[in-house]
Amino acid sequence: MTSNQKVRREVGSDRRRTAQPITAPPISYRRIAFGRLAVIVTTIGWLAYFGSWLAGNFFNGQPLNTGRKAEAIAYLILVTLLTASSLAFLISRLGFFYRATAHHRTPRAIIDEFFDNSMPTLTALVPAYREDAAVIRNTLLSAALQEYPYKRVVLLIDDPPVPSTKRQKEMLEAARALPRQIEELLAEPSLKYSTALERFELAPAQADDTDAVAVLAEHYRSAAKWLERLASNQEIVDHTDAFFANEVLRRLAADLSTTAQALEAAWADGYALARDRMVHFYRRLAWIFRVQVTSFERKRYASLSHEPNKAMNLNSYLGLMGGSFREMEGSSGRVLMPTAPGASDFNIPDPDYVLTLDADSIVLPEYCLRLVHFLEQSEHSDVGVAQTPYSAFPGAGTRLERIAGATTDLQFLAHQGLTYYDATSWVGANAIIRKRALDDIVKISHLGNWEIRNYVQDRTVIEDTDSTLDLAIKGWRLLNIPERMAYSATPPDFGSLCIQRQRWSNGGLLILPKLFRLWRTRRRNGQRTRVGELFLRWNYMASIAWASLGLVILLAFPFTSTLISPLLGLVALPYFLAIASDLKYCGYRRLDALRIYGFNLILIPVSLAGSGASLLQAVTATKSTFGRTPKVHRRTVAPFLFILLPYALVGLALYTLQHSYRHQLWENFAFACFNVALGAYAVLAYIGLKNSLVDSWIHLRNVITKPVEPKRRRRVAVPAEVPIDWMAVLHLGAYEPRHWPSASTTITARGLRDVNEPGHAEIVLRPEAAPVDAEPLGLLDFRTVFQPIFDLERDQVVGYEALTRFLDGTAPERRLAEALSSGSGLEFELALTQASIAASGALPTHTWLAVNASSRRLLNDPRFRTMVRDAPCPIVIELKEPTTADADAALRQAAGDVPPNSLLGIENVGLNHASLSIVTALRPSFVKLDRSLVSDLEEDVARQAQITTMINVATAASCSVIASGIETSSELAILRRLGVRYGQGFLLGRPNRLIQTGA
Repeated sequence: MTSNQKVRREVGSDRRRTAQPITAPPISYRRIAFGRLAVIVTTIGWLAYFGSWLAGNFFNGQPLNTGRKAEAIAYLILVTLLTASSLAFLISRLGFFYRATAHHRTPRAIIDEFFDNSMPTLTALVPAYREDAAVIRNTLLSAALQEYPYKRVVLLIDDPPVPSTKRQKEMLEAARALPRQIEELLAEPSLKYSTALERFELAPAQADDTDAVAVLAEHYRSAAKWLERLASNQEIVDHTDAFFANEVLRRLAADLSTTAQALEAAWADGYALARDRMVHFYRRLAWIFRVQVTSFERKRYASLSHEPNKAMNLNSYLGLMGGSFREMEGSSGRVLMPTAPGASDFNIPDPDYVLTLDADSIVLPEYCLRLVHFLEQSEHSDVGVAQTPYSAFPGAGTRLERIAGATTDLQFLAHQGLTYYDATSWVGANAIIRKRALDDIVKISHLGNWEIRNYVQDRTVIEDTDSTLDLAIKGWRLLNIPERMAYSATPPDFGSLCIQRQRWSNGGLLILPKLFRLWRTRRRNGQRTRVGELFLRWNYMASIAWASLGLVILLAFPFTSTLISPLLGLVALPYFLAIASDLKYCGYRRLDALRIYGFNLILIPVSLAGSGASLLQAVTATKSTFGRTPKVHRRTVAPFLFILLPYALVGLALYTLQHSYRHQLWENFAFACFNVALGAYAVLAYIGLKNSLVDSWIHLRNVITKPVEPKRRRRVAVPAEVPIDWMAVLHLGAYEPRHWPSASTTITARGLRDVNEPGHAEIVLRPEAAPVDAEPLGLLDFRTVFQPIFDLERDQVVGYEALTRFLDGTAPERRLAEALSSGSGLEFELALTQASIAASGALPTHTWLAVNASSRRLLNDPRFRTMVRDAPCPIVIELKEPTTADADAALRQAAGDVPPNSLLGIENVGLNHASLSIVTALRPSFVKLDRSLVSDLEEDVARQAQITTMINVATAASCSVIASGIETSSELAILRRLGVRYGQGFLLGRPNRLIQTGA
């Protein structure tokens, strides 16, 4: 590791340096009493306000017009929803108080005795996507150093196997090297202490062996020194690295050192430990360092889902558990074929428990041991998920990260309280899941002929909340252990925070119907659902939407002063006082409650964008794009609207302030002053004027100038000479390479030179003397060009589309129309197809050729079918999507006439219901999106959602999507993010030719 680096810290950064206690500090009865009082005061305050609202607006003897009534009702709804959110928080923290007071940590000796007779297997899965190796390394090491008997750690690398930039390639190679590096790092102590355990267990028992205690103490002392050295060599870049070194490595070293001191004291007093207890101590050392670390890349295999989200990354590996597989090359790429264990390339164990650990999370060494012991108790046999909600790393270097971390630590208290009311939600960052529970909620789909097993549903981007209800519907409980043993990174800048919070607010509204299904299922089974559970789950999933929208309305609309009452202060005050108290309890400042309000204020546009995406998904029935929070040490550029809108909100509050002052609406004036002050502070402190200008300039520059990718050169292989009697082929239409008539004129694809664009080819067909009857066909001056079709994941050319270019500039469609009008349409298409297939012999190997067909007559013509049969490469026959009902019927008939040894493609596909129906009915090998659907795609969120729907339908129909007309880097980036597999266009490569050098 490199030497430690100094990191600049902002004024107002986190001054905490140590982790919070594992078990909660004592909760006094006074604190519990005030917690109850807060709930009572909030409830009474709302009831009193409702009574005054009712009397003042409807029973005061003065009639109200419709507008005033609507305003009064809308204001009451807003106040009620915001009060409900406050009550949900107050009730949850009260549940935490009850649980923390009753919780007693299980002694380690009891846990050790349990593992004498039972050793459930465990696999830790760490999904990672384009993250710094240093970030992943800390996570992997925290999992590898778990004090667990037999553990397996798997890094699920989700980077594209063929990186598109040098930086991405370096990150991928570094991630791939990490498992081997960690195994090598732990190999020496693992061998040492496993050998020591084996020797002690095989040694004969002695009645009074105090010297054995001294030997054991020395082992503990050496293990502590090894961990201290590892901590000293840890590269400290930020507070998360410092936390890992101090709270994981050094805390474990201190624990082992203290144990060594105790053993040395026992030895000095002549005390000999019981042999069983000695075995426990030896096992602990062996368990700490014994681990198998490996990695897996689902995107290397065509038989696994490539959906761009964390859920499918986890599902791909979970679906392989318990199987044996062999790697094979198939027509669609590398696949995993199930096979017998003895003949497999690798076997994947099926563990009893699975730990899902985000790549920026860290768990303390006893995490797995204690939670599995908890799950193995008979009274918890119906618990499917156990976890300790993660806390924020102490010592954040920026103001934003400190306040974001404060909200995370408040959520820790709330999540613990949710368990008290049976409303626990799965937090995917560090959950231990019973594999049998996952098997209960699995849903099976198919990708072509391959079975895809979905355990964690990816219907929404908050997949763990969705799966929470799936587990509950199946009768499984979820529990939060009231201890702090897991920590996760908080976004350090506003750009990465926007990505995270937008994802958090996207999906809750979609899951609400499943909550009703849970209630209905329990009722059908004769079970009751607690009102508190329903209320808290409802608030957990939907409060972000209504709270954000409600605050915007309160900021923007100057409600009548008669609606605003001092009683509203009575409703809101307990909430803010409770937050201030809890912040102090967690090591923050009480005034941070106001900073959190400003923090949430500038995140309103982000939350509304996420909620809007949920509603859009509900309307379009398409999955939202999974936004991964960047886990790198560089600042992330924030979206332009998320920079602009916080300033606009402050401006709106200023306008409300001025309007209220002018009309002497003093209650509105006070509220506007409050929002202006905290909003302006949040904008300057958490976004920053400088960062706002820099990010805005970057967006402006990207609009003005588009990046141009450098052209690459690739040498095209020189094929053997191919003599062609082009005159006979063009006019007779026969494609029988074994029986061509003698050539009167030939052309040769002999000396193919370098071409600027990679893998493009064209053969020019120019006759020396045209036959007399050739002119009507318009076949004398044309050439066949080939445009490459790229695999966007592997960045490789996989096929070409044959296109015709007439040397006089006439469009092929016009020439075809002329030929049809003269009755020569069939001969015209046969001639063009013949030229394309004849030239395809010069294309690179392992590529396919796409040719266009416009009529059923062509497909049924024996000459065409012979051409396809004897083609030198696989042929994809592209049919146009119909525009009328008659054309639709013709297409369906034509699809059945495609030669059996060719593939079917449909081009110019739209995104309407008819297009989806055609794909489902015909199940072609390829569907090609029209250029009009790709143009300016990055600006059209609705079109992105429609393309996602097409991808899902195409995947279900076992076909692949090709995007045509890709002309900009931004279009390519969004298509890759949406999951489009193949693409073609001027950005990737223009239609080009292979230059003829002789005949």
